[in-house]
Amino acid sequence: MQIKPSELNIPRENAVAFTGHRPDRLAWRYNERDPRCRALKKRLQSEIIRAYSEGKRYFLSGMADGIDAYAAEIVMALKKEYPDIRLVCCYPYYYPSRKTNCFASVADYSVTVCPDYIHGCMSMRNLYMVNHSSELIACFDGSSGGGTAFTIKTARERGLRVTVIPV
Repeated sequence: MQIKPSELNIPRENAVAFTGHRPDRLAWRYNERDPRCRALKKRLQSEIIRAYSEGKRYFLSGMADGIDAYAAEIVMALKKEYPDIRLVCCYPYYYPSRKTNCFASVADYSVTVCPDYIHGCMSMRNLYMVNHSSELIACFDGSSGGGTAFTIKTARERGLRVTVIPV
């Protein structure tokens, strides 16, 4: 269901956001059969199940290729076992993407933060997710720059629980 950003009315304490790198920053790039990618997805799934077991039901993905898409895929797959788990797709602006566009039709909620691309819309999307969550699960290489580092820093400053999965 596509909703306006101001209409997302979910309990923040029951929500988790994801952040992480795009494929060009991952050692395996686009090869999801790589054992390192499979291991990362397994760890990511374990963290999602852990958060679910602690009462989290809403999982916010920024819908970029890479970690965001992996997280969305895992949440959707877990619906078979956990029918009340919810995927919230948080798009920075309206854009049909190769891989992530397929989630819009199956997500529980889709939010588009900006109607068109503008400078800073990715950061605005990341802030939106931090502001609507109580936890952040990050797949991160430890670098000091970029959107993932910014999102982790912001989440920590705002008191969110931050779980970092090294990549």
